[in-house]
Amino acid sequence: MKYALYYYDACPFCQRVLRALPGVKVEVEKRNVLTNQEFRKQQYTATGRTTVPCLLISDNGKDTWMFESADIIRFLQSR
Repeated sequence: MKYALYYYDACPFCQRVLRALPGVKVEVEKRNVLTNQEFRKQQYTATGRTTVPCLLISDNGKDTWMFESADIIRFLQSR
């Protein structure tokens, strides 16, 4: 399973998730949607939203997108 966090630095909810990442046991790729417009485009194409933070969960070719910082943190801590 692969994880990618769509975020930007000035977002307080993104910062909440970023601060939790060192405490999780899985690797999470960070994708800044402001410094790389391609990441923003990927998220919007897949979800119809540009809201961050957003976690992309890729499992054997199936992608699931999760919003809400508390849900993302809880999910990653359970892995």
